[in-house]
Amino acid sequence: MIFGKNAEQMLKYQKAKAKLVEYHVPVNEYPGFTMNSNELSYPTTYILSRYSECVIEENQRELDELEPFLRSAAQYYDAAFNSEDRKIYDIDFLMSGASAYFLNNDFGSAKVLAEKANTILENNVDANPQTLLLNIYNYLLGGVSLPFLKGNSTFVEVNNYFRDYFEKGQNQEVLKTKLFEYRGVIYSAADPDDVFYVDILLAVIFIACRNSSWELLTQCSDIIMEDWTSYLYKTSSIKMLWPAQRLIAEKGILRGENAIVQLPTGVGKTKSIELIIRAAFLSHRAHTAIIVAPLRALCNEITMDMHRSFSKDVTINQFSDVLQNDFSNLFSDNDQKQILICTPEKLSYILHHDTNFLNLIDLFIFDEGHMFDDGSRGVAYELLVTHIRQHLSNKQQFVLLSAVLSNSEKIQKWLFADNGVLASDPKIVSTPKSVGFTSNQKNIYFFTDDKSEEDYFIPRVIKIQKLKNLPRERKEHLFPDLTSRSLSSSIDIAIYNALKLCSNGGVAIYIAQQRSMKTVFERLLDLNKREYDLDDLKNNSDALELEKIKSFIEQYYGSDHYYTKAAQLGVLPHSSNIQNGVKLVAEYAIKKKHVACVVCTSTLAQGVNIPIKYLLVTSMRVGQKMMKVRNFQNLIGRTARSGIYTEGSIIITDTKIYDERRNKKGKYAWNECVKMFDPQSAEPCSSSILSLVQDMKIDYKYVVRGKKFIEAVINHLDEKESLERYAKELVEEYLKKKPDGTQNIVKQVQWRQEILDCIENYLCLVYSDENMDKDKESVAVDICINTLAYALATDEEKELLQKVFLKISGVVQKYPTVQLRSYANAMSGIAQSLKIEQWIIANELVENCFSEEELLDMIIEFYLELNDDMRYRDQFQDVCQAWVKGKLPYEIGAEKELDISEIDDLCSKRISYELNFLIGNICDLIVINEENDEQVDPRNTLMILQEKMKYGVPSITAVSICEKIFNDRLLALKLTEILDDENIPPDRIVRRLKRKQETIFSVLEEYPVYFCDRLKFALR
Repeated sequence: MIFGKNAEQMLKYQKAKAKLVEYHVPVNEYPGFTMNSNELSYPTTYILSRYSECVIEENQRELDELEPFLRSAAQYYDAAFNSEDRKIYDIDFLMSGASAYFLNNDFGSAKVLAEKANTILENNVDANPQTLLLNIYNYLLGGVSLPFLKGNSTFVEVNNYFRDYFEKGQNQEVLKTKLFEYRGVIYSAADPDDVFYVDILLAVIFIACRNSSWELLTQCSDIIMEDWTSYLYKTSSIKMLWPAQRLIAEKGILRGENAIVQLPTGVGKTKSIELIIRAAFLSHRAHTAIIVAPLRALCNEITMDMHRSFSKDVTINQFSDVLQNDFSNLFSDNDQKQILICTPEKLSYILHHDTNFLNLIDLFIFDEGHMFDDGSRGVAYELLVTHIRQHLSNKQQFVLLSAVLSNSEKIQKWLFADNGVLASDPKIVSTPKSVGFTSNQKNIYFFTDDKSEEDYFIPRVIKIQKLKNLPRERKEHLFPDLTSRSLSSSIDIAIYNALKLCSNGGVAIYIAQQRSMKTVFERLLDLNKREYDLDDLKNNSDALELEKIKSFIEQYYGSDHYYTKAAQLGVLPHSSNIQNGVKLVAEYAIKKKHVACVVCTSTLAQGVNIPIKYLLVTSMRVGQKMMKVRNFQNLIGRTARSGIYTEGSIIITDTKIYDERRNKKGKYAWNECVKMFDPQSAEPCSSSILSLVQDMKIDYKYVVRGKKFIEAVINHLDEKESLERYAKELVEEYLKKKPDGTQNIVKQVQWRQEILDCIENYLCLVYSDENMDKDKESVAVDICINTLAYALATDEEKELLQKVFLKISGVVQKYPTVQLRSYANAMSGIAQSLKIEQWIIANELVENCFSEEELLDMIIEFYLELNDDMRYRDQFQDVCQAWVKGKLPYEIGAEKELDISEIDDLCSKRISYELNFLIGNICDLIVINEENDEQVDPRNTLMILQEKMKYGVPSITAVSICEKIFNDRLLALKLTEILDDENIPPDRIVRRLKRKQETIFSVLEEYPVYFCDRLKFALR
C-alpha cells in the first residue's frame, strides 16, 4: 500500500506538530514521537506526481485508486508548512498542498495555500512551471487577472492561450497542444522540480478546462453560448464551477428543474444561487425571482451578494420585516428582471394580502429550507411551502437549499413527487474540522474522522495560574479554575483557549443559553481586575477600529456595562437579544478580522456567515436537553469557511465529557456528544404540524396520547377560551399523580393552540376566495393531505390530522367570506381576531381621531390584557414609550431601574416583534365604511407607529434609514438630525442622503467602519 498504517500514524504526528505550533507549545515540551513524519514527503510526492500523470493520461482506474490518498497528501503538506520546522521547504509544501487540494476538488483549501504561497513568491518573475501554476491558481481561485505576456517561449504561449480560453472561450485545443509542447521543453531540461511542477500544471489546467464555465454552462443549461458570453466576458464571472455548482448544473437545475439542494455549509452556495437565477433569466423562463431566508441578517447578506453579482443588470428589492404593504407596484411593464428578497414571515404576509402575488414569481429559492419543525415558525413555513407547492405551475421553478436535511429524499418526494430532483453528493464535503476535548489533565485530545479513535493530543496545553486577590480577599483564586462547577470551569477553559488561539484566526465562544452571556463577560472582567494578561485578545484586533466599536457599544449600554468593558479588551457579543446595530458591527468586525473573538449563542448557527477558525463549545445542552444534532451540525459548519481556512477546530471545553467517558454515567454523555459530530446522526426534518397529533410528553413517566388530545380539540375548539379549559383539566389530572411541574402542561397546550391557530388562519385565507367552487370540507382534507405532516405521518396520525383539519374547517365556515378575508389578513387565530375586533369597537377607533401617543397607550394596555402573565407589567408601558422615542438601553435602565439584559429582552421580543405584530393585526381588522363621512381611518397613523415600534425610532426618516441603509437606531437618529427633516419616506431617503453625504461620512468616521461601508454600498 502507498499509504499504509505507518503512514497514517505519521500523518497524525505531522498534524500534532502543527497543532503544537498552533497552541504555541515550546519545542522542549513536545512529546516524543516514535516515528519521523518527515519521511511522508516521499510517498506524498509520489501520490501527487502519479495522480497528475493519470489525469494527463486519462487513466481513470488508477485515479480511483489514488484518490483516497490524495487528501492525505494535501493534509500532510498543509500540516508540514504549519509545523514550521522545515521552513526551507515552505514554498514546496504550500504549492504541493494547494495542488493536492485542487486535484482533489477542494478548491477552497487550494486557494488558502496559494494565497500563502503568494506572500513567499511575491514579485517572483521566474518563467518556470511553479510560477505559472501559482499565477493560474491566483486567476482561477483568487480572481487575480492573468497578464498577457510578450515573447515566443512555450511558457508565454501557455500563459496566453490559457488566458484566451478562460476569458473568451477560445483555443482550448491549441492550449492543450501548447501544454504538451511546454512539457516536452521542461522534460528535456531535466530539472527535477520543474518536471514535478509541469505535470501538476498540465493536470490542473485539464481539470480546470473540464470544470470551466465555457464548457459546462451551455452544456447544462440549454442556453446558447452567445447568450452566456456577455456574462462570461466579465472579470467578475465564474470562470470555473466548483463541485457544488457543477452538481447543480448536472442535475438540470439550470434548465429549470425543481430541486432540493442538500449540501454542506461553505461549499459555494451563494455562487450556486447566482447561477440558478442567471440561467433562469437568460433562458427567459423567469422575469422575477424571489429568495426567502429565515433571518433579516441573512437577507441583508444575500441582498449585498446579489447586488455584487448582478450590478445594474437586475432590479433588487429587499422587503422590510415590518408586516405591512411595501410590495405593491413592484411589477411594471418594463423588461428589467428583478430579484426579491424576504423572510418567510414576510412572504406569508404578502400571500395573505395578495393571493395573486405568487403567480407573478417565476423562480422561488428557499435558503436554509429546513424550518418545517422550527416551532410556531415551522407551522407557518410549512403552510406557506404547501400553498406554493399546490399552486406551482409547470412554468415556475422551486429550489430549496439546506445543509442539514438528513431525510432530503422524503422531502423531495413530498415537494415534487416525480417532477423534481435531489442535488446531493457525499463526496462534496465542507472544510475539515478537528474536534478537541479538554481534560482535567490539562491536555486537549483531538479526533478527526473517527470519534472512537483518538488521533493525537496536545500535552499540558493548559497552564493554571494563581490570580491576584482583590482587597479583603484571602481565598486563593486560579485561572483556569478546573475545580469550580462544570459551566464555570468550561467557560474558564474557553476563555483560556481563546487567548491561546486568537492570533491564528477568528474565535467564537459558544454558550447554549442567553443568560450565560453575562457569566462569560463578567469572568473576563474579573480576570482583568486580577491583572491576568488578556493582551492577546486586544493585540489581535485593529486598535483604532476596536476603540470605535467600544465607543459605539458604550453609547448603547453605558460605560459600566460588561459589553462595553469587554469590547475594550477585544471581545464582542453576538446574540438575538442585543441591539441590532451592535450585532451588525460584531458580525462585520469578525468578518473583516478587525476583532478576533466573539461570544455568541445559537444565532451563529442560523446562517450568519461569520468566518471563524475556532468554535469553543462550553455546553451542548440547552437546559436539560442536548441540542439537536442538526442544529449542532449547522453551528460547526460556520467554522473554517471555504477559501479562508483549510481546517476548523471545534473544542469542547467541558472536561467532564472526556474525563468521565468510561464511567457508567459518563459513557452515555460521551456517546451523545460523539453523535453530535456525525452528520448521519442528524435528526430527520419533521413537521411542527405533525406534533399536533403526536404524544404530549409531560415528564419521563406521564404522557398524553395524541389521540386523546385530538379528542379534546374536537370537544373544545368551539369554545371562546379554546383549549384553556382543557389545559386546566390536564393540570388537575396531573396534580393527582405528581404535585408539581404543571408549567410544562400549560406550555405544551399553548404550543398546540398556536399550531391550531395557524391552520385556522390559513383556512380563513383559502375560504375567503369568492371564486372557490369546491366543497369546503374536501378543500380542507386536500390541504391536509398536501402537507409535509401528512407525508411523514403514520396511518393513525393521518386519520387524526384529517379530523383536526375538518374540525377547524367547521369552525371557519361559520363566518362570512368578507369577515374571513379580514381574519386571513390578520394572520392570527379567529379567537384572537374576535378580541381585536371587539377592542376596536369598544375603543371607537374609527369614530374618534386619536393621536399616535394615545393609540400607543391604548394598544399597550390591550397587549397587557392579552398577556396577563408577563413579567415587568408595571414598567412595560414606560419601556415601550422610551423605545419608540429612540432612548437607548442604558438610559431606559437608569430611568426604570431594570437590568439592561431585561430591557434588551423586552425590546427585541415583546415590543419589536409581538407588539409590532399586534398593531399589524389591528390595521388589518379595522373596517372603514367609505360612505360614512364621520368615520376616520386610523390605519395610516397605526402603520407609522408600527414601523417606529419595529425599529425603536421616533420619526419616519429614522425608519427609512433603518429599512434602506442600516438597521441601527442610534445612527438613524444622528443621520435624521443631519438631514433636518423627520418625514423622509423610504423611496426618497437615498437621494436625500446623497445631498449631504460629505457631512454624513465625516460623522460616520467616528463610528465602526461597517456603517461607512454600508452607506457607500447603498449610495453606489
